[in-house]
Amino acid sequence: MKVLLVGAGAVGGTAAVLFKEGGFDLDILEINEERAKDIRDNGIFLTGAKGSHSAKFTAYSSPDSLTEKYDIIIIAVKSTALVPAANSVKNKLKDNGLAVAMENGLCAETLAEIFGSDRTVGVMIGFGATLLSPEHVEMTSKGEFYIGLINGSLPPKIYYLRDMYNAVLPTEITCDIKARLWSKLIINTCINSVAAITGETLGIILDSEKGRKLFLAIAKEGFATSKALGLKVPPYGKILDYRLLALDSNTVFDKIIQAVIKAFGKTSYAKVKPSTLQSLERGEKTEVDIFNGYIDKKGRESGIPTPVNGLMTKMIKEIEDGKRKISPSNIDEFSGMI
Repeated sequence: MKVLLVGAGAVGGTAAVLFKEGGFDLDILEINEERAKDIRDNGIFLTGAKGSHSAKFTAYSSPDSLTEKYDIIIIAVKSTALVPAANSVKNKLKDNGLAVAMENGLCAETLAEIFGSDRTVGVMIGFGATLLSPEHVEMTSKGEFYIGLINGSLPPKIYYLRDMYNAVLPTEITCDIKARLWSKLIINTCINSVAAITGETLGIILDSEKGRKLFLAIAKEGFATSKALGLKVPPYGKILDYRLLALDSNTVFDKIIQAVIKAFGKTSYAKVKPSTLQSLERGEKTEVDIFNGYIDKKGRESGIPTPVNGLMTKMIKEIEDGKRKISPSNIDEFSGMI
């Protein structure tokens, strides 16, 4: 099958190398001409959680250079670039092809508006990665993938796609990908936002009671919103069972939940610097609108109060605009809410 990967950043680059090493060939569309040339000439070098690997690819810098249609198009760009990237390759997907949203958040819903829910696949991304240089990607953590059509169907190509993703991490097909995406969304929202406003890694944040309480408050709003939307959100990984968040708040339960959250802070995520913080440190716009902003929006639409996610979204946008500094003291403004 002919496969195109759009966007060879940290996530896309990691997957590309391991796809190819697993025997799955693919072309790359990378609109940064200099990076596309680097990929053609030098390939992508991957280090980190799965060891050292490298691969070279046919890389294009313009959709106009693509001369054929593809069975599968995987889009792995930032959410802010998703719509223009998808529209630029819409006519390059075969009529029975699959468009894959390889982003965090519920970006598959947006992609389905362009390609149709019967051709759009969502991916729950089970690893972390950092782009160290145009040619060097580091896989910072690993886990598992869940993939599935937005409309819950099972076309033949989904099994080929599962085999591809198995070359990266263990992969399961699900007929309820939205619930899986929400499972990752809730934890991503907590990890990214608290790190973004404090400048701290997850391990440091969750060693503090204030950090754990804020983490818990964000997650509770996210879980309550998912329930209002009729989703049965499964646990994330082996530690975070969101059903704990539905328990009545009292001293015993809060201590149990805080202990679980503190344990999560000791996992492979402990020293990771999340993507939102990385973006802020580079002076770039973040993807807060698909994290806290999305939960706040869906909560308000569903009649669920989401003040913590709302304030967090406001804070991160203020940091983006230079109106607020990244500081651990930012947590103090949530006093009375957590």
